[in-house]
Amino acid sequence: MKEEVRERALSQTAQICRAGCFAAVVFVVTRFIQIPIPLGYFNIGNCVILAGCLFFAPPYGIAAGAIGSALADLLSYPVYTIPTLIIKALMPLVFYFICARNTKNKSVRVLVACYISTLIPLFGYTLTGGIIYGNMLTGLAQFPGLFLEYVANAVLFTLAYQFLKKLHI
Repeated sequence: MKEEVRERALSQTAQICRAGCFAAVVFVVTRFIQIPIPLGYFNIGNCVILAGCLFFAPPYGIAAGAIGSALADLLSYPVYTIPTLIIKALMPLVFYFICARNTKNKSVRVLVACYISTLIPLFGYTLTGGIIYGNMLTGLAQFPGLFLEYVANAVLFTLAYQFLKKLHI
C-alpha cells in the first residue's frame, strides 16, 4: 500500500513538473510572438494551450495554459492578467469537456472542441475590453484582430493535430 502511495506521489510530482515546463512554453510563445492589435496583441498561445491539452490531464492542462498566459499578460498588459487567468482556464476546460464526450470519431470531436473552445477568448476578451475601458464599442474595436487570432489558432491547431496523429501521439 505504501508503495502505491509513493508511486502516485512521484507520478503527480512529474506531472506538475511537466505542466510547469509547459506553462513556461505557453508564456514564451504568448509573450514573445506577438502582433499588436487594438487593446492587446495577436498571438498563437491558444493553439499551444490546446495542443498541450492533448498531453495533459485536465487539471494540469488547465493550470498550465491559464498560468502561462496570465504571466505573459502580466508583463505585456497587466490589466488583463486576471481576466486572462479566467478566460484561459475556461478555454481548456471546455475543450476537455467536449473531448470527453463519447462519440465514434475522436478526430472530429477534438477539432470541434478546438473550434468551440477558442470562441471563449474571442468573446471573452471583447467583453473584457468593453468592461475595462468602460465602453462596449471600445471592446468591439479589438474584435477583428481577435477574430483573425481565432482563425489562425484554430487552423494551426488543426494542422498540429493532424501532424501529431501521423506520429501516433
